[in-house]
Amino acid sequence: MSVILEPAIADQLPSVSATQLVAGIQKVGRAVAAHGAVLITKHDQPAYVLMSVERYRELQRAAEPDLGALGGEFDAMLARMQGQGDALSDAFAMAPEAIGHAAARAAKRSRRKAA
Repeated sequence: MSVILEPAIADQLPSVSATQLVAGIQKVGRAVAAHGAVLITKHDQPAYVLMSVERYRELQRAAEPDLGALGGEFDAMLARMQGQGDALSDAFAMAPEAIGHAAARAAKRSRRKAA
């Protein structure tokens, strides 16, 4: 199975073959320390990325959701939705014909604004 790697990743990281890795782990370790990660190839194809523990932890932290920020976004969305309670109640109480007329009026207004 061949993996296609984005060119930007291959350009950003030093590359080392699996043979070079086995023969020179200390050299590879120095490259990881210097660059944060190295690209390991197998048969001239990208196969792995070897990275420092610090870089791995950074990636893990970046992948974790900020629950405080998400909670704030949810609260703001809920407040906006609750603020439109009367309009929603009115819309659900409307007869189908009245909804159609309201939609047609809104479409006309939106066409006028676009023109």
